Amino acid sequence: MELLKLNSFVVPGEEAKMKACELYMNGGKYNFLFNPAFGTSILIDGENTRQLLDQNPGDELQFKLVQRGFMEVPGCNACVSDEGIMPNFFIIDLTQACNFRCAYCFRHLNQQSTTISDSNLDAIVQYISDHCIKNNLTEVNVQPWGGEPLLAWKKILRMHDMFLGKGLKPIFVIESNAGLITKEIATEAFKRDIRIGVSIDGPPELHNSQRKLATGKPSFEKMYEGMRNLREAGFGQRHGVITVLTRNGYPYVEEILEYFAVELGIDRLRLNVVKDSPMMKDKNLCLTEEEIADFNKRLVMKLIDLNKRGFAITEINVMDKLNNLLTRKRVNICNSRGCMGGKKMIAFDQEGRIFPCDITDYKEEAVGSVFDEEDLVELLGKAHNLKSFFKPKEDPECSDCTWAFFCKGGCTNAILYKKGEISGIDRQECITNKTLYPALIDMIMHEPEILKIMTKNQIEIV
Repeated sequence: MELLKLNSFVVPGEEAKMKACELYMNGGKYNFLFNPAFGTSILIDGENTRQLLDQNPGDELQFKLVQRGFMEVPGCNACVSDEGIMPNFFIIDLTQACNFRCAYCFRHLNQQSTTISDSNLDAIVQYISDHCIKNNLTEVNVQPWGGEPLLAWKKILRMHDMFLGKGLKPIFVIESNAGLITKEIATEAFKRDIRIGVSIDGPPELHNSQRKLATGKPSFEKMYEGMRNLREAGFGQRHGVITVLTRNGYPYVEEILEYFAVELGIDRLRLNVVKDSPMMKDKNLCLTEEEIADFNKRLVMKLIDLNKRGFAITEINVMDKLNNLLTRKRVNICNSRGCMGGKKMIAFDQEGRIFPCDITDYKEEAVGSVFDEEDLVELLGKAHNLKSFFKPKEDPECSDCTWAFFCKGGCTNAILYKKGEISGIDRQECITNKTLYPALIDMIMHEPEILKIMTKNQIEIV
C-alpha cells in the first residue's frame, strides 16, 4: 500500500479550494482518500484519482469532496463535528466489593469495601431522569459499575424499575466476571434486556493465571458456569466478551482469538490492552509500545483469517475504528472524537459526586454533586473552564498526526492513573491509532468482503 500526502490547491478557474489530505493506493480498482482535518474518507476509482493528482477534479468529484469536507467552496456549509455538552451515558459506582482478585485491577479492593445506599442511589437516578426528561433524551444509557456490579444486583433492579417509572427507556450494560450469574439473574436480565459482558482472558490456563477468586482459587469454571446460564436464558451469543491483554497473553493473541471463535462460539469481543496504574501489583504485565503495535497488526490479520474460514467474529475496538474511518459515526465515547468524558459521558460515585468519567478514586476531579441541584449541562460547562481534565492534551507529535481528529490525546483517565496527574498524552492510544488505522485501511482495500461481518452488518462496500 502506497501513501501519498496531497497538498492543498485551488481548482483552476474556480474558487473551490482542496485541503491537504492523504491518498492510500494499492493498484486496485479503488483508492482510499482520507481527510485528517475532519476524519472523513471516500473511495475513489482510477479516473477520479487521476483528476485529483492533476489538481483538476470534475464537478461530480468536487460535489463529493465538498460533502466530506475535503474541499471548501464559498457559500457552502463547512463540515463540522458536534462535540457539545450533552451527557447520554451514565456510569454509577454501586460497590467496591468484588468476588475476584484480578492481577491488573486498579480498584482499592484491599481496603474496606462499600456499597451505595438506597437514598443516594435514588437521588442519582432522579438527577439523571430530570436531565433526560428536560433534554428529550428518552433512552438512558447506564453502566452499573464496581467492583463486581452483580454483588449489587438488587440495586440494579431498583434503578431499572425507577427509570421505567419515569417513562424512560433504560439501556443497561454491565461488565461482569460472571461468577455470580445464576440462572435466576440470567433470566431476569434477559427479560429486562439488560446487556451483560463477560470478562474472559482466554483459555482456562491463561484466564486462571490472571483472574482468581478472592479465595485465591481459579475462576474459569465459575465464569463459564455464569456464561452458560446467560446462553441458556436466551442470550445465546449476544452477551459481550471483554478480554484484557497483558504480557502473559501477548504471545498467544492468535490462540486466544482461535479459542473464542472455535471453542466458545463467540462472535464479538472487546480486547483491551492492560492499562498501567499504581494499584497494579505486577508492572511486568504492561506491554511495551513495540508490543502494542505488533498486537494490533496481529489482531487484524487473525480476524481476517478467522472470517475467511467461516467464523464470523469481530473485535469491538476494530469495529468502532472502522466506523470512524468510513461513516464518521460516533459509536464510541472514548475514541471516536477523543475523550468524551464530561461531554457525552459522566460518572457518579457512591456519595452522589459527579465526575467526567470513572475516575471516582480521585475525589478532586469531581465537578459537582447531585445534591447541588444544579443543571447538569450548566455544571459541566463551568467545569470545562476550570478543571485540568478538560484542557487539550498536547504533544509535539500530535500537531501533524493523521489520526489526531479521532485520538485528541487519548484517554484522560489512563493518563491520570498512570502519572497521578493529567499531563501529556495517552501513549497507548497513540501507538494503537498509528498502527491499527493503517492496517484497517489496508483491509478495506484488499478484503472489502469482510467489512460487513467485521462491522456486524453496519457497513458494506458495494
